[in-house]
Amino acid sequence: MSIVVIGDRATGKTSMVRALSENGKYVKVADGKNLAGELYNPDTKAIASTTQLEQKGLIIDVDLPASGIRQMNVLWIDTPGEFWTNPQQRKDYPAAWQAMENKIKQSKAIILLLPPYQSLVSTNRIQLAATHLKPIEALPTSDQWVNRLQYWLKFFEQNCQRVKHIIIALHKADLFCDVQAEGNRWQYRPDWGGAAPWYEYSDYVLGAYFGVANQVIRQYKATEIGARTEFFISTTENQELLELPWLYLAPYLIYS
Repeated sequence: MSIVVIGDRATGKTSMVRALSENGKYVKVADGKNLAGELYNPDTKAIASTTQLEQKGLIIDVDLPASGIRQMNVLWIDTPGEFWTNPQQRKDYPAAWQAMENKIKQSKAIILLLPPYQSLVSTNRIQLAATHLKPIEALPTSDQWVNRLQYWLKFFEQNCQRVKHIIIALHKADLFCDVQAEGNRWQYRPDWGGAAPWYEYSDYVLGAYFGVANQVIRQYKATEIGARTEFFISTTENQELLELPWLYLAPYLIYS
């Protein structure tokens, strides 16, 4: 089965899997420490940008409430952000773009990572963030962010009708909320039957963090593919929030 991680340049696609591999709690990647070492420099925490379509087979152990630890064999596909943000890249490398499109269309699940928008983030949180967590380029305005979200939703409607599950995660939550408090509130507890009901989490996230795109999302959710899409916040700085999208997907992927 394949999970494709997509998103614009520098949204944190590779660092998401790096953190999952290095610090897995209920979602553990086999040989994760070595994988994390391949993805970044542990001293500087710098991650090289993804310049081409990259695929890696992962064995992931997931602690499920009903059945205990179950194993997923996942083909993780990382995509270069430049293909999404620079149309010229798609013109210059049509074969690579087509190969990436095909992988996305054939995947079992998609995780789209979005950056936060300017009015959402806290200037104080950015100032206090470690160097490797600070934005390397200007964050989008609210209008730019909504327009970009519309682009992604249109892409899903036109190209991803066969994909069973789509996750849209507002990443780098450490820049716009108290991730410790949010992680404690929504943390996964397999001994208590898992996480809070997913619809409660999704409704909360949409109201608290995706509100600027409320009308756009409501229209999208009324479509067939919109009904297969869930919304999350994520960050490499809180394992509870980081693992929730994968914990949501795990039962569908394991038992499908």
